[in-house]
Amino acid sequence: MKKRFLSIAVIGAFAGTASAQSSVTLYGLIDAGLNYVNNDNGKPNWTMTSGVIQGNRFGLRGSEDLGGGTKAIFVLENGFTGGGALAQGGRLFGRQAYVGMQNDRFGTVTMGRQYDSVVDYVQPLSGIVYTGLAHPFDNDNLDNSFRVNNSIKFTSANYGGFKFGGMYAFSNTATTDTGSGFATNRLWSAGASYTLGQLSLGAGYTHLNAPNANTTGAISGDYINVTSTSALHSAGLATAVIREDNAAVGATYQLAAVRVGFVYSHSKFNSVHDTLKFDNYAASANWQISPSFYLSGNYTFTDGKLSSNSKSPKYHQVELIGDYFLSKRTDVYLLGAYQHAAGDATVASIAPDTYGTGGSAAPDASTTKNQVLIRLAMRHKF
Repeated sequence: MKKRFLSIAVIGAFAGTASAQSSVTLYGLIDAGLNYVNNDNGKPNWTMTSGVIQGNRFGLRGSEDLGGGTKAIFVLENGFTGGGALAQGGRLFGRQAYVGMQNDRFGTVTMGRQYDSVVDYVQPLSGIVYTGLAHPFDNDNLDNSFRVNNSIKFTSANYGGFKFGGMYAFSNTATTDTGSGFATNRLWSAGASYTLGQLSLGAGYTHLNAPNANTTGAISGDYINVTSTSALHSAGLATAVIREDNAAVGATYQLAAVRVGFVYSHSKFNSVHDTLKFDNYAASANWQISPSFYLSGNYTFTDGKLSSNSKSPKYHQVELIGDYFLSKRTDVYLLGAYQHAAGDATVASIAPDTYGTGGSAAPDASTTKNQVLIRLAMRHKF
């Protein structure tokens, strides 16, 4: 009898230990509000939209302690529209879906649908984290308009403020007799960051082969071909992208309650007979006036170049936001944005209907070289 009670006690102790070492967290946010656009395909427009500063989401995040400083981890993150429909092309977990291992000394290896290194290492240094508005057409994917399928990613541990990582995403297609297949719709990416006191630096690079060329590879369904969007008109590529390259660097410095930052990014889109390039120069400032209120402003100059005809679409974009936190999880904000098209760009387009796959009713391009967006909204996190 004593042995029986002892066995039960031992089993109970191990069960309690296993339970304590595993955790699953439900999290999410909803961002909804009222938008005004002064010129939406020629007319002023009022809309109720969601997921602007941050896309609507809910997710499950879990870990299991395997001992020796190693954990098994996973994330399943859903995106949804203001109407409750699935976003990211109707995927159940379209924002993120990965599983992996994390070690305190060496870093993390994950596999699944994830963000590329430009997003991981440079986006946190940009003004996008405050306003949610991308550089024109999100040409550098700094606002993660597309995620990466079939990817394996490594993220190092933090070594005295320095971190690095990279990813490779498979086409999941066999090589054919002509040599194509394996490289079709694949992606690789690398990046690094460094923090020293008030200074933060980051850099990232992403390369895509024939993005969205099949349904099995790295990019499927949510790729935004900025080269053919109507807002670029005659300054866009006429044929499909066969190669895309995005490179970005950024820096921020914290001056008491003010954070100033600068990001430079370069994107290049190659088709069979042409090349379209964008250079983005973005400056941002965020002033934490009080623990519950901040003001943020961003300015981006985008300089485009089409090789076949030397056309050069250019864009100036200014964003201002005031954000007041009613609590740690709930805030209300007023956002204003202005874009001016210059050079060979014929119309402004702050958030064209091809931008993003979050499901919001994004405005069409303006019919002039100017467009204004004003938004009053509420965001709640859980």
